[in-house]
Amino acid sequence: MAVKQETIDKYVGRVFKTNKCGDVEVIDVLDGSKLKVKILNTGNIRVYDKASVTRQEMRDVEAFPVYTTGVQDIKGYLVKGQPAPKDYSVWSAIRQRCYNKNCKDSFLAYEGCTMSEDFLVFSKFKEWYNSQIGCDQDGWHIDKDLLIKGNRVYSAETCVLLPPEINSAIVVHNRGSNNFPMGVIYNCTKTRYRARIQRKDGWESLGTYDTPEEAFYAYKPVKEAYVKSIADKWKNQIDLRAYEALMSWTIEIDD
Repeated sequence: MAVKQETIDKYVGRVFKTNKCGDVEVIDVLDGSKLKVKILNTGNIRVYDKASVTRQEMRDVEAFPVYTTGVQDIKGYLVKGQPAPKDYSVWSAIRQRCYNKNCKDSFLAYEGCTMSEDFLVFSKFKEWYNSQIGCDQDGWHIDKDLLIKGNRVYSAETCVLLPPEINSAIVVHNRGSNNFPMGVIYNCTKTRYRARIQRKDGWESLGTYDTPEEAFYAYKPVKEAYVKSIADKWKNQIDLRAYEALMSWTIEIDD
């Protein structure tokens, strides 16, 4: 069936934005519902239905390599129209952090992270995950760098599950534009540097100091003691490896 000229004129040459792979340009109308498009940031030619183009729901695997990384090797485990099982959702989220180049601005803290060969195979990750303390708890996070500081590889040897209270206590944020150490802000009113710690119930001031370094070294022992207190609170509910790592956890001025 011939495509109407008005349909060709409406679509060919138009550039559409997508939420997955940048801008695309329509180069041909194949029938009433299919459009041939060029992915502008890769040059790839793909065919999508018209609704996907207008709703910005296209995806190009070369521009979105997370979908070609890893193997979901359990047949029938995912059922269309039903929520994904928890272990699969966790596995998929790790892949996003490590390999989703299109969303790298959202995952700056995970730049350079990878998954071990075993973790790239879903069945092996599933077996590991479901044997971990905390896998049946809501809201627990998979942590990759508590056991080995600075670690960038998700693996059975480097990962543990942590409750939200612990996870939030040991998160080290990227320095802002002021480049102050963790736990330090500038007090404009007093033209001094304030040390402060965030506990479960909110922020606690630790005094003001002449330099960022002085403020940090006031913060450091309080923060480390706080992490140890949380470790003791959760001692009998978390992986022993996590407990031991928390008891020796430290924060440095260049973290």
